[in-house]
This record gives sequence, C-alpha cells and structure tokens, in this order.
Amino acid sequence: MTREQRRDIFEAIGIVAIVASLIFFALEIRQNSELMKAQSRTEMAHDTVELLILNVGNTDFLDVWNRGNAGEELTELEQTQFTQTYYAWIWHWNNVAYLHRVGLYDEAEYAMQINIVRGEIDEFPGFKRFWCDNRQRVASPELIDAIEGTSGGDLCGP
Repeated sequence: MTREQRRDIFEAIGIVAIVASLIFFALEIRQNSELMKAQSRTEMAHDTVELLILNVGNTDFLDVWNRGNAGEELTELEQTQFTQTYYAWIWHWNNVAYLHRVGLYDEAEYAMQINIVRGEIDEFPGFKRFWCDNRQRVASPELIDAIEGTSGGDLCGP
C-alpha cells in the first residue's frame, strides 16, 4: 500500500469520525432540549400550584379575593392584597409566554392556559378591570397579544 493510499484511508476515517461526532452532538442537543422542556414544564407546574395554594388557608384573603374579582369595593389594604396577587399571576403568565416563545413550552398546553386566562378575565369583573388598567405596564407584548389577539380588541373595550 502506498503512502497516498494510507493517507486517503486515514482521511476517510477522519471524515467518518467527524460525521459521527456531529451526529452524536446533534442527538445530545436534542436530548438536552427535551430535558429543558420537561424541566420548564415541571417548574411552571410547581409555580402554578404555589400560586393556587398561596392563600387557600387564609379565609380573610379568600373573602378579599372573591370580592375583588366580583368588582366590589375594597379597602386600601385589601386592594393591595388583590393587586399584588394579580401581579404575581401576571409575572407567572409572562414567564409562560417567554418559555413558549423560546420553544420550551408546549403549544397545546400554552393555548389551554391562555384560554383559561382569557376566560377568567371575561368571567371576573375585578380581574378584567385590573387586566385592562395594568396590562400595558405589567404584561409582555407577547402575553397581551396571546390573551387579546383573538378577541378582536373587544376584551378591554367599552
């Protein structure tokens, strides 16, 4: 075997090794992406549960929450409790929208959550007032578009 033949064989082996390495790298990236999606999903579920149980044992707060969502007048302290809770929820939804935008949150589940939020805005006058009064300064443009995009602009209309 000549020196050129050996060189050609080594070059071929080198090319095969490079291609195999690239395939392995691509598979690792894909696996890592799936792992990140699962981790993001788990963290979002954990955040949601924490927000849901935050005040469930506090009957005084639940009264404030129910009256605030019904659109009833609240004292200054009660309004602060109500407002801060919705700030936390909107921050959570902003995070969900971001994770969806970067591909770490499933499309079907994202659509389901947005539909739940939209339904709650429609159902609860206090939440609707809070959303319409504060969305421009607390919600990302992507979240606003996701929630209001299919409403034809009527969600916060007159």
